[in-house]
Amino acid sequence: MLVSVPGLKRSPIFEKLKATIEDQNDVQKQVTIEKTKGIFQFDIKNNEGKVQTWSMDLKKQGTVNTGKPGGTPDVLLTLSDDVFADLASGKLDSTKAYMQGKLKFKGSMMLATKLDSVLNDAKKVNYMPRSSTPNGKPESELVVVDGFQASAVFDRIKSGMSSFSQQRKDNIQKVQGIFQIDIENVEGKVQSWTLKMKDGNSELILGPMKPPQKPDVVISASDKDFVDLSSGRLNGQKAFMEGKLTFKGSMILATKLDTVLKGFQKAKL
Repeated sequence: MLVSVPGLKRSPIFEKLKATIEDQNDVQKQVTIEKTKGIFQFDIKNNEGKVQTWSMDLKKQGTVNTGKPGGTPDVLLTLSDDVFADLASGKLDSTKAYMQGKLKFKGSMMLATKLDSVLNDAKKVNYMPRSSTPNGKPESELVVVDGFQASAVFDRIKSGMSSFSQQRKDNIQKVQGIFQIDIENVEGKVQSWTLKMKDGNSELILGPMKPPQKPDVVISASDKDFVDLSSGRLNGQKAFMEGKLTFKGSMILATKLDTVLKGFQKAKL
C-alpha cells in the first residue's frame, strides 16, 4: 500500500520510512520497536496550505500509514512539508526546529526528541545510495526525484528487483520490452524513468535509455495518474481511453503496462 500523497512533495520520505520499517525481519523490527516504543502522528502542511496526516507505529506493529493511528498517538508533530524534508535529510535537527517554532508537538517530549534518531536510521538504509561493490563498480542508482510522487513507486520497484523469485523472472521474460515512462508533475516538470524487461532480466534507471538502445514504447502520464495507476485506483485501459495516458511505439507493450505494474505491486517491496 503506497503512502505517497499527491500535492505533498515530501511524501516519498514516508514511502522510504515505510519500506525501511516494514521490510525488516521480525527480529530487526522488534529491535526498532524496543528502541522507540511510541506512536507518532505527523500533520504535514504543504505550501498551498493542504494538511496531510501520517502515522508511524513503533510501539506494537512497526508500520507507517496515511491517516491517524488507530488509537491516541504518544506524540503529535505539526510542521511544514519543507521543514520535514530538512529534518529527514539532516539539515535541521528536531530540537532546533522546535526552538525556532518550525516544529510543534503535543504529547511525549521524550518521544519527540527521538524523531531525529528514527529519521536517521531510515536515512542510512534508504536515502544514502550504496556507492560501490567490492570491485568498485556502482551497485545501485537513485531513482528518486524531488517533487515527483511517482518517485516512490519507482524506488520500491527497484528495491524489490533483486529478490524476485524464478516465477517472477519468468513473467519478465514474457514481457520482452523496454518502457520509457515520462511523468509530468504539478509544476509542469517532466522526468523520465526507463524500465527494461528483456532476456529474463529487469532493470530500472533514472532517465531515458542510453543509445544505442531505444525504448519500445514511450508512455506519458501525470504524476498523480501514474501513482493512481500503480496503486490500482486507476485502470490502464480506462486511462488510455480518457487521455490520461498517451504512448508512442508498440501498442502491444503499452497495453501490458497495467499488468506489469500490478505484478510489481504484488511483490513485497
